[in-house]
Amino acid sequence: MTPAPPPDDDPPAKPPEPVWRAFARAPLVPVAVAATLGLLADRYADVPPTAGLAVGLGGLLAWVVGRDRPSAPAWLAVAAGGLAAAHHHAHRHRFDPDDIAAFATDTPTPARVRGTLADEPVYSRPGKPDPLVTEPRPETSSTVLAVRAVEARGGRVSASGRARLTVEGRLDGLHAGDVVEVAGRLSLPPRAANPGERDARAALRDQRVTAVLRVEGSAAGVVRLDEGWRASLFGWVGVVRGWGTRTLRDALPADESGLAAALLLGDTAALDRDEWDAFVRTGVVHVLAISGQHLVILAAFAWLVLKVFGVRRRHGAWAVAGVMIGYTLLTGARPSAVRATVMVCVVCLAVVLRRPVTPANAFALAWLVVVALNPADPFTAGCQLSFLSVFVLVWGAARWLAPRPLTPVEQLIEESRTPTEKLVRAVGRVVAVAFAVSLILGVANAPLVLAWQNLASPVGLVLGPPLVLLTSVALVAGFLLLIVSPLGAWAGWPFARVTEWSLAGCEALVRAADHVPGAWVYAPAPAGWWVVGFYLGVAAVVLVPAPWPRRAAVALAVWVFAGLAVTSPPRAADELRVTFLAVGHGGCVVLETPDGRALLYDAGTTAGPDAVRRVIAPYLWHRGISRIDELFVSHADLDHFNGLPELLKRFPVGRVTLTPSFPDKSTPGVEAVLGALDRHGVERRTAAVGDRFRAGDVTLDVLHPPAEGPPGNENARSLVLLVRYGDATVLLTGDLEEPGQAMVRERPLPPVDVMLAPHHGGKSANAPRRGPAGDPLPGLMAAWARPGLVVSSQRPGPTDHLAAAYAPGAVWDTPTAGAVTIRCHKTGVVAEAFRSGEVRVVRRGR
Repeated sequence: MTPAPPPDDDPPAKPPEPVWRAFARAPLVPVAVAATLGLLADRYADVPPTAGLAVGLGGLLAWVVGRDRPSAPAWLAVAAGGLAAAHHHAHRHRFDPDDIAAFATDTPTPARVRGTLADEPVYSRPGKPDPLVTEPRPETSSTVLAVRAVEARGGRVSASGRARLTVEGRLDGLHAGDVVEVAGRLSLPPRAANPGERDARAALRDQRVTAVLRVEGSAAGVVRLDEGWRASLFGWVGVVRGWGTRTLRDALPADESGLAAALLLGDTAALDRDEWDAFVRTGVVHVLAISGQHLVILAAFAWLVLKVFGVRRRHGAWAVAGVMIGYTLLTGARPSAVRATVMVCVVCLAVVLRRPVTPANAFALAWLVVVALNPADPFTAGCQLSFLSVFVLVWGAARWLAPRPLTPVEQLIEESRTPTEKLVRAVGRVVAVAFAVSLILGVANAPLVLAWQNLASPVGLVLGPPLVLLTSVALVAGFLLLIVSPLGAWAGWPFARVTEWSLAGCEALVRAADHVPGAWVYAPAPAGWWVVGFYLGVAAVVLVPAPWPRRAAVALAVWVFAGLAVTSPPRAADELRVTFLAVGHGGCVVLETPDGRALLYDAGTTAGPDAVRRVIAPYLWHRGISRIDELFVSHADLDHFNGLPELLKRFPVGRVTLTPSFPDKSTPGVEAVLGALDRHGVERRTAAVGDRFRAGDVTLDVLHPPAEGPPGNENARSLVLLVRYGDATVLLTGDLEEPGQAMVRERPLPPVDVMLAPHHGGKSANAPRRGPAGDPLPGLMAAWARPGLVVSSQRPGPTDHLAAAYAPGAVWDTPTAGAVTIRCHKTGVVAEAFRSGEVRVVRRGR
């Protein structure tokens, strides 16, 4: 008889439980999922306002009646979905009849408003001197005013609601909770004026802000009526934050104090725009913006300190929870911080109650708390990236990167190593895991970042781990600096130096990485349906049991490559599109030719290069444009070309065409642009009267300027282009003024379909004539070009002189119409106004 084999010393390990079961067993997960569906239904579907409330109350009643039945969880989920939809609808759409929006219009008008400062004023430093900026940004303070009363024609009347208050100057001595009277200009928040542009009105409505109040010139228009911050929690929070910012400013050099204020206190306004943009481009802005990472580091440090001082674990849990809540309030209660605080507090409560923690339940609870505080937050980039990163990190990366058990042979080898070898290998494993986590999170977050910011940052995968280490050191040292600073500068000096050196290292790494070729790239956002499909695939990779994750990963890779092919179709069409973007006092005209080319005529504004970030680049990405084939610069005035360097960062540009006199204008702005063109290796050419350029079936005839002259300022030498496609014609005039206008009018011209009003519709360039009896006659340019439609790219202002110079109803100004798109097809010419929604068939003059 054969003896039975001896039993194994260790029974075979059970396979790990599939992740989806952990979520399925967590009772709050279906509630959170249902609440999300309710938010989506109210946000994007045409759901009756009362439907969500009815469903929510009905589901809640069914759950209460049958809470002992198996169907109770389903009814609770139904209630959560309905109540979330009703909560979202009420948050964004339900306001009192006397809301401040009822007193405001699209046009800013003088107003006197009383109210309470709802938030601590945020100070923004004036912009740095920039040769490309015509009107430098002044120093400003901004906050939210909880309105109490508005002074109207019949006297002061009660009012309610919230208004965004922006003041040129500092609001020193004012804090959240103070009652003030503000004399400024009141208006509704601006709507998006261009396709792809951020809608400020919708974004402010998500914060229940329905009006904008601006005080120009100085802060003298804001007067405190009553000190109320001492009775306000947020007033005290603001005072503490202000003290912290001043302490950091006094203890650290100027370059590092702004970074420290952003890192420790969430005061990103203390950073220069260039610094912030560098962190954004390199994909590591999360190390500065207050996020879960900061709170986890703070919680770990607090636990360590309490342990060193021998505090009992249950007592320490209460202390850590209090620190987390206080720090979240101090830094503005951002969704990512709220999420981390809720999850840490759940762990602390489990320690106090001696109960196990269900991570999926804590995750779902954090989501529900964020929804309850502000149901619009889940539709923001920071909130989405925070929850996505935690989901992938906790239930994906932690499992994938967990060390496998050593075999007996490997265990013997490990025991034979020297302490130095063990230390080196341990450090190597930590470094390898850190970079692996960075890679996993970078890949998982990439589509969402691309969708929100049109940016991909491969360098962030390498830059992330060292920056997390440096900012963690700076975070702990900075907190210690704030704690001991009341004792005197000598006490905080060591911590200030550690903070300074850590942040200086961060700056050096980011600046170096920002200049590495290929470190970051801007691109059009992927299609929404593709992003949804991608994250369904990510969820499958994380949740499904083996061997399905590998198959899901393969399917996800196929989805990525298929999406690249499907979402990047050829841009060829059967029409010419000419879009006059609404950039304020400036100009940018985008020509999309039938063969798929993208041409620009000017790219600038008096507001400076920021117009590229806000308007021009978002529009191009919205249209799926990733390359500019040629850019024509009308003349050497800043408001027509100062956006070019920012465009070069975001798009490859094939060629730039300039006027003969452009390089001769020796101004810092011209020199900066010519230098940027040289650095990017962009071809330059000069255009003069008589030149003809072709883009497929589209021709561009140069009507002005000549190779030399005319005398006068740059406006007289503006590049005038006559764009033709079939029978359709569009005349682009730049800032053309006399004597250039007289030279152009010497050339006979058939009537044009559309014309750009010279010099932003200014009176001197578009003046009507007067007949013998004083009756108004069409202006000289109008009589020469006889346009069917005139587009004026201008600031908000009167246009009566344009109607008199051309024809009533023939002028569309961009402040009113928004972006104006001209579609030239063989059947005719159609004009579309983005903001007003008007569509018109253009009939040229006779």
